[in-house]
Amino acid sequence: MKERAQNLLKTIQTDILSNRLILPSLPEVAIRVRELAADSDCSVSVLEREVAKDAAIAARLIKVANSSALRRGIPVTALKQAIMSLGFNQVRSLVTQLAILQTMRGSKDTARLQGFVASGLHISALCHNLAAQHVGLDAELASLGGLLHDIGKLPLRDFLLQRVELSKLERLQFELVLHPYVGAMLLKHWGMTGELVQMARWHEAVLRETGKAEPDYVDVVIAANILHYGTQKGRYAKYAEMSIPAIIKCTSKSTDALNVSQAEQRMQLSQALASA
Repeated sequence: MKERAQNLLKTIQTDILSNRLILPSLPEVAIRVRELAADSDCSVSVLEREVAKDAAIAARLIKVANSSALRRGIPVTALKQAIMSLGFNQVRSLVTQLAILQTMRGSKDTARLQGFVASGLHISALCHNLAAQHVGLDAELASLGGLLHDIGKLPLRDFLLQRVELSKLERLQFELVLHPYVGAMLLKHWGMTGELVQMARWHEAVLRETGKAEPDYVDVVIAANILHYGTQKGRYAKYAEMSIPAIIKCTSKSTDALNVSQAEQRMQLSQALASA
């Protein structure tokens, strides 16, 4: 199985280089908004003009800004108002997530995609809440990584469906083994930061140990995955009786009423993103 998986990965890499397997592109608006929002000299008006180039994303951003998780007491009716209310960092994250969700919705496998998106958004919310408890981590970056960590499954499924010699079970097995590699390739292709690439590449390394007391972004997404899927059944059941370093590091902080409130708010935001 391992040798076959390695051979398939080599084929994927060759197909990408020769353009036989085309990786999906990140929408231009997300790329430009990420660049602008990271620029300390960027003004609200400049960012507003860039977001407005994609009317669907602009409308969805306003809708998300009006969600109960983000509402500031005054209804948001204009894009500029939404950007000022949310702040550049959150706009950068939300526009990227909205653009990726928009790209995902073009998939033909709608039934499976719904489960993929729902899981991604829940794990994204968990990543945000876990990272927010640790000073050295950016909760918005962790949230984006939570949404993107399984992104390699999308192009990989298309590739595996073309391999007629594989059974349905074999496709599922190869998807589980190979999607972290393909996800890292795709995020590099999109020009995402190293932290996001690493979250995609190593999120299935459940027993990963860095030797450091504080968690990093990979620890966060591993912990979020375990909390989302559980160890009672499924692919993480084999870890039920084990001590998982990422869980210990990420949940060592006390979970007080404020953290519970933050988790609930982030789930409301995820629901708003899903319906936007």
